[in-house]
Amino acid sequence: MKTQQHHWMGRLGAFAFAFALAVAALPAGAQSRVTITGSMDVGILSMSNYSKGIGYLPTTTAYEGSDVRVKDGGLGSSNLGFKGVEDLGGGLKATFHVQGNLNLANGNAGGPNSSATTSQFNQMSTVGLAGGFGEIKLGRQFSPAAWAMMHTDVRGMRYFGSALTALVSMNAASKSWIGNNSNVAFGTIYDDNTIVYTTPVWNNLKLDFAYSFGEGGGKAHSQQAVTALYTKDGLKLSALYYNGYGNNYGTALALYTAAAKGDAAAGARAAAASGFSPTANTNRLYSLGALYNWGAYTVGGQYYAARNPSHAVMPGGSDSLDMMNVGVGWKPTAQINLLAGYYYVKDNKNAGHKSTQLVVGAEYMLSKRTWLYLQGAHVTNKGDNMAMSPMYATPVAADKNVHAVMTGVRHTF
Repeated sequence: MKTQQHHWMGRLGAFAFAFALAVAALPAGAQSRVTITGSMDVGILSMSNYSKGIGYLPTTTAYEGSDVRVKDGGLGSSNLGFKGVEDLGGGLKATFHVQGNLNLANGNAGGPNSSATTSQFNQMSTVGLAGGFGEIKLGRQFSPAAWAMMHTDVRGMRYFGSALTALVSMNAASKSWIGNNSNVAFGTIYDDNTIVYTTPVWNNLKLDFAYSFGEGGGKAHSQQAVTALYTKDGLKLSALYYNGYGNNYGTALALYTAAAKGDAAAGARAAAASGFSPTANTNRLYSLGALYNWGAYTVGGQYYAARNPSHAVMPGGSDSLDMMNVGVGWKPTAQINLLAGYYYVKDNKNAGHKSTQLVVGAEYMLSKRTWLYLQGAHVTNKGDNMAMSPMYATPVAADKNVHAVMTGVRHTF
């Protein structure tokens, strides 16, 4: 199934690319348009703690030391995408959006999907309809969980030091996610096989409803999410409910099989004995957030509760964590943006295990599309399953503090 899906996604990406070029060549009277969009973000990262372990799997013996490296994605991902819209009349529009990661450090394209394979358009591959009823989109896309996070995190879900890196640390603390797929332990950022309905804005409130179909039918590996986003003047509020089945069953199976020296049958028995299965209710994430902006100043805070209702957990991992954050922002001029945030993650299963992250950043706008940035963070990790990294997609050794500084440039088009 994974091989077939990878082949299908590759063909879909090729088709979407060809379609985008064809529509772009249509005359203006066709009422269709295609836009090429993207972001290029790269910088220099100095960090005191790198991991040589297996992805995000927390390991106290995986400390690789400090290093200075070229790193893609300091504020957000580098990506390339194509967006299309056709006016069908009567207020109805057809849309499509395909978008995939680029790594400016090494030139690679694409990234992991929910099945631990690689997709060319790993961020977005959707088609939909929009009108007075709202919008419906089908395909791989941002989870509503990501929109809720971005809406009220003062640091806007940046790749360096934000609610995103704190959420990644909660997933790592489960010890059943290694970072090679987007089917994570708690919540998610992207979902395969997903239909999302977004309501029209009513009294400053917008709702998103998402359902992700599992590969095998029924509730196996399925995911559900509901978010509420409120915006009025300078006030923003967010609420999230996320639920999933079978999350990290494949990862648990692989880890138990490796522990059994390659005996797949023994690995399957061990995974089942720990409660992992395609239909186990292993993923539950709740969040509430608020952000207020007045003039040059911004304050905000969020609370997240990550739970595993089935209590299927790897040895030493956690099935219950909380995360809280507060942040402040100041724009002394139109070109300068200063942001700071504090993020606290507590493991409710393993006493005394916790992580904290203090991050500050300065951004200078050379233009509306080009930013320079300098940001720094200090992270404390206590516990052999706590491995918060201030840098997205950059694992660190567990139970060890981290100091990091990054400077770079971001350009969007």
